Amino acid sequence: MSSLPPALPRGVADIFGGAAVAKRQAEAALRELARRWAYVEVIPPTFEYAETLAAEAGTQLAEELYRFLDRDGHALALRPDLTIPTARLAGSKLADEPLPLRFFYAGPAFRYEEPRAGRQREFWQAGVEMIGAQGADADAEVLAFAATSLQLLGLPVIQFTLGHLGYFHGLLQQLALAPAEVQTLHDLLDRKSRDGLEAFASMQGLCGDDQAAVTGLLDLSGQPADEVLDRAARLTRNEVMGQAVAHLAAVVARLQHYGVAPYFAIDLADVRGMDYYTGITFKAYTTAIGFSVVNGGRYDNLVGHFGAARPAVGCAFYLDRILLARARQSGPTPEPVSDLLIHPCSCGTYVALARQARAAGLVVALALDPDQARAALVRVRCTCDDRVFIEKDGGSEAHTLDTWLSYVDRRPA
Repeated sequence: MSSLPPALPRGVADIFGGAAVAKRQAEAALRELARRWAYVEVIPPTFEYAETLAAEAGTQLAEELYRFLDRDGHALALRPDLTIPTARLAGSKLADEPLPLRFFYAGPAFRYEEPRAGRQREFWQAGVEMIGAQGADADAEVLAFAATSLQLLGLPVIQFTLGHLGYFHGLLQQLALAPAEVQTLHDLLDRKSRDGLEAFASMQGLCGDDQAAVTGLLDLSGQPADEVLDRAARLTRNEVMGQAVAHLAAVVARLQHYGVAPYFAIDLADVRGMDYYTGITFKAYTTAIGFSVVNGGRYDNLVGHFGAARPAVGCAFYLDRILLARARQSGPTPEPVSDLLIHPCSCGTYVALARQARAAGLVVALALDPDQARAALVRVRCTCDDRVFIEKDGGSEAHTLDTWLSYVDRRPA
């Protein structure tokens, strides 16, 4: 007798009860905050042509695509994030719209990677993209929105790392490294290997300021931001690197205006990320989880692949990670509880009571099982003689049909 397959494939999960409430509440909170910041919601399709997604995703992300064929033989793929579909929409359909375009999105994304805590193959993402604006003001707005959002979602400890790929790209121009050597440098920076960087500089025959620029990369992180940027400025080898430092200084100054600068530390040695980033890059971390909960940056070359070239900057919130971190820090979201549990009665008044309470915004469940023990803040029984018997706060009272709801609605906060 053949055994049944697992209930679910690896990397996906059922979400229910308090966890489902928490996810929808977080998504709704981000949607409302984005609306107040003038970001308009877009809903891209869940799957697109694989060629469209793979061409702009970068090597690693392209390898993680879920691919399949439709009945016409077209190669399709599930979206690995929502930035690329949003850029496609802006470039192909909204080229004549006034700039900048501000977009918000929320929904599932899919990547074929090894599942573990905080990393699933289906994960929930929300984010904002600003398309058609460049400069420190645009970058600072997205950064400030990200910091404000994490505060709104109830994370008590937030730390952003803020970098600029222009600094690293400028250094690569100066060194004129072969592709394999660039990859080696990437790997050493990922491992934070100071000894490895010194050995790399020696093997490349670097000396003087070039050697100092490579071996000093790991010192270009931390706070205060102005001190780190001063060190970075002393190590610059060309105009590209200098412009990156100057831009970061301008962004940090604007973050002071927003009141969120203390959340941001500089890290010019973090060069990981999707291949389409061109300017600032940033990640947000919190306690109790080892992954970033927000990723973002500037990607000025992406929209142009789908139409008119447009500068762009944005960020993505990993809702699963945020909620996992919050649960570990503050405990899980309580299971949903009805405000009222109304027992049916022979005269049928219970239907009118439920309708009246729901119209007032209360959550009402009917006690359809006489032995129902479902939790509720208040229990209501119609006595079929124009009175309502209410059990609340450990006590009970009888009220008329005209006054019962005013008593119920003084429930605890």
